[in-house]
Amino acid sequence: MLLFAPNIFILQYLESTNQLTPQIRSTALTYLVTGYQRELNYKHNDGSYSAFGMSDPSGNTWLTAFVMKSFGNAKRYIFIDPVFVDQAKAWLGKRQQRNGCFASVGQLLHTDMQGGVTDEVTLSAYITAAILELKYTVKDPVVKNSLMCLRNSQAKEISTYATALLFYTFTLAGDQGMRNKLITKLNAKAIVSGGKRHWSRVNDGSVTDSLEIEMASYVLLGLMSGPQLSGFGLGYSSSIVQWLVQQQNALGGFASTQDTVVALQALAKYSTITYRPSGAVTITIKSPSGVINTFNINQSNRLLVQKSKLQQVPGDYNVKAKGKGCVYLQFNLHYNIPPPPDRSSFILSASASGNCRVPRPSLTVTVTVKYNGRRLRTNMVIIEVKPLSGFSVDETSVQLVNGNSNSNDGAVRRVDKIQGTAIIYLRGLKHGMEKVYTLKIVKDFSVENLKPALVKVYDYYKIGERAATVYTSPCPFQ
Repeated sequence: MLLFAPNIFILQYLESTNQLTPQIRSTALTYLVTGYQRELNYKHNDGSYSAFGMSDPSGNTWLTAFVMKSFGNAKRYIFIDPVFVDQAKAWLGKRQQRNGCFASVGQLLHTDMQGGVTDEVTLSAYITAAILELKYTVKDPVVKNSLMCLRNSQAKEISTYATALLFYTFTLAGDQGMRNKLITKLNAKAIVSGGKRHWSRVNDGSVTDSLEIEMASYVLLGLMSGPQLSGFGLGYSSSIVQWLVQQQNALGGFASTQDTVVALQALAKYSTITYRPSGAVTITIKSPSGVINTFNINQSNRLLVQKSKLQQVPGDYNVKAKGKGCVYLQFNLHYNIPPPPDRSSFILSASASGNCRVPRPSLTVTVTVKYNGRRLRTNMVIIEVKPLSGFSVDETSVQLVNGNSNSNDGAVRRVDKIQGTAIIYLRGLKHGMEKVYTLKIVKDFSVENLKPALVKVYDYYKIGERAATVYTSPCPFQ
């Protein structure tokens, strides 16, 4: 879904500005069709979606809303069975409570994927915005009740993130009164520096900096998706855009995943409104030694990224622009020094035991893992167990041998065997909680001078958080 959704925003922008070429359209549609077909593997019979599909006990509320809105917006470009969109909306409607808010159901293994949608208000605002994006009106019973929930939330203190998301939601609902009230609150909390504008939040350790990108993006979406508000014209929006583009990495993405999706949606909306079909700019960059690089940007190449290597670093470079138009210039500096491993993220140990005297030994490999990183819990966790030489793994033997059986933390969701290595998928680990897993390896043939075998653990969505260890055979000779 994270690869599927951005294609929709790109197509909408290029189509609205008459820049969509047959080649780009063909490539984007291929991505959409492939993503659509793959996503159906994670669909439940009731119309919801989850990380492991039907093997999960239920669909996930946030993910189902994300899939629903993405499928609904993609219908303009590829065939999407309307039944799938209707089923998802109906399933979400059944998750609506008496107060109009939505209950969080199911677990999302990629915790950063849902961004700041972590409570009843933000989840309800996200789902409501998703339904409204599909052109349902405020008369729809689900929308009507959820808007009641969101209006009632104003009676209590809510986060800046929730305020930004509500601003976008009420913009889609056409409620100008709420829009004015919310943008006034947001404007009072805005951080303005050097012509750039963004929003921050109290960092309590449970969120990442990517939420600031989401907040700015939702405010921009709210401004771009409704009538212009007095005092909040394109100049105001432009100051948000200036801050947003400074947060982009060298490949055009942002800090995480959901912030990239939301930011691209907002920037595409802004670019559609501010697009001008004329203009040409020449950029001249002079290096400290006097070497000059020239970039010409015009209507025929405005969608292409032009790059050139810096001649020397460090150094002062002089940049001049001549012409009429808007150009985005970015300098990227990479240090080819591998960062030290984050040894504090996971604590990992492994050992093997068994009867070495039988003709064909079957050894038990015990893996102990504990998450010791900076977050309260991980995303999905992978443990890779390589067998000793001459042995093969029995992937059906993997067991969690300690922990609360009523808890999903540390639960084994799936086990694959890829090129002889056992790949164990865990639902996730809580900070500080130790888990012990066992699996069997069976001797197939004898190997002299047997070497230790490798065990690795890492967060599936944050592979920088990882650890590795080895285990040896308990048998003196093999």
